[in-house]
Amino acid sequence: MTNASEWLQQWHSDGIQVGSAELMYYRSKVGAFARHRKLHPPKAQTGALLSKTRGRGMEFDEVRHYQAGDDVRAIDWRVTARTGTPHTKLYREERERPVMFVVDLAPTQHFGSALLLKSVLACHLTAAMAWLAVQRGDRVGALIGHPQRHVEIRPQARQHGVLRIIHALVELQNESLADWQQSSATTSQATLDDLLQRAQQVAKPGTIIHIISDWQHFTSGTFTKLQALQRHCSLQVLQCSDPLEHQFPTALAQQDVALSDGLQQLEFAAGEQQQRDAYTAEHTQLQQQLLGQFQQLNLELHQFSAARALEEQWPEVML
Repeated sequence: MTNASEWLQQWHSDGIQVGSAELMYYRSKVGAFARHRKLHPPKAQTGALLSKTRGRGMEFDEVRHYQAGDDVRAIDWRVTARTGTPHTKLYREERERPVMFVVDLAPTQHFGSALLLKSVLACHLTAAMAWLAVQRGDRVGALIGHPQRHVEIRPQARQHGVLRIIHALVELQNESLADWQQSSATTSQATLDDLLQRAQQVAKPGTIIHIISDWQHFTSGTFTKLQALQRHCSLQVLQCSDPLEHQFPTALAQQDVALSDGLQQLEFAAGEQQQRDAYTAEHTQLQQQLLGQFQQLNLELHQFSAARALEEQWPEVML
């Protein structure tokens, strides 16, 4: 895409409402994901779950002395010739692994200064990763919520699971946006914590959980819930952000500007450099505190910008 307006025009999107077509689009990008994955292998494999059960499977485990009853097709002839004693190969069975997306569509996500609202980016990111997971053979499910409601989708295989997630994303994003526009959404602090609490109850051990939020309401309770999930599940934390949250642009320095994060509104008078510097410093400090919390949990925060098409951020998508 050459620019943001053309990208939005292609999918008849305004970057505020979200439609199923723009989320279905990422199905066509599975090939690009796969090619990038081959060229740039991820740090850790997050696809199939390897069991301790040994048998004829996809993953080689070890070589041991041949025992009566072993399948002769599994004999390792190289090791046998080298040692003079029959040896056989053992394999670990490969099982599909459930993948769950915890998607926070709280009011603070309804903010964007360029291409998309952060909440729309969260929908795009979830759809892209869900298509990729299904391509790997995983089952996908989701917990998607805003302050008034959340939807649970049990992990399902193939495209049926992704289609259910896309339907829920479109419904809840547009519902949450309408609530916010009507000023009926007055708090977002509990949304993510509620979703994490529910994830503890429904996620089976071994589940890969991708948590997608702007993380603007990270509390000690959030930290505790993440710790609890880590005991039995593999976590990936992803942040939707907007450039205007991190630094006030120079181009707006001589204008009166009002910013809203969905709950609060800040007004900047033209030429108020001190106020703009304080704004940048506060957000930098909050982000550093957030990163410190994740470091304590040994989690890497993957950041995505709502000002750029997701296609331009493929390296971070490859989790």
